[in-house]
Amino acid sequence: MTNQEQNSNNAAIMDKAGKRAYELLDEYHGCAQCTLVALQEAFGLEADILSKASVLLSGGVGGTRTSACGLLTGACLALGIKYGRDISMLKGPADKAIEQEKSGLEAAGKLCKWFEREYGTMTCSEIRFSHIGTDLNNKIPWQKQMEDDLGMHIHCCEMATETARKAAALMINPNMGILELEQV
Repeated sequence: MTNQEQNSNNAAIMDKAGKRAYELLDEYHGCAQCTLVALQEAFGLEADILSKASVLLSGGVGGTRTSACGLLTGACLALGIKYGRDISMLKGPADKAIEQEKSGLEAAGKLCKWFEREYGTMTCSEIRFSHIGTDLNNKIPWQKQMEDDLGMHIHCCEMATETARKAAALMINPNMGILELEQV
């Protein structure tokens, strides 16, 4: 495969992950799970139990909105599938396990710093406030309507597209720098 063919294939994988993240989030909600599943599908890394657990990371962990955006946590879980260490490494030499942990943390750290530069924060409620000027409770009907009118759901879907694309790029090339990541 030529470099041009490989680049085209990589772009197709990133686009597939981004498009699928948007579709899943738009229809099913659950930002962490939708981002993770889109990346799992794009790379053939389906793991149902992880996907099931990831839904509870949506909306800033447990829907509290007070912690990291679910899009980011779901994408980091996908990076962990690719670069994390498995349980067997915790039964072997510690230096190898620590080296594997550092490798995975580097890829996730790059994604987190890209996300922070792109959206100004990694925190769900701060992203919401930045986009719509407040953080509304979508469990209260009039606030849900206001949130919809202000386009929060579409904004999150668009963020899902870009976050999944960037995570896919790091799954293809973990050595990519943050400025390179901004260009994909």
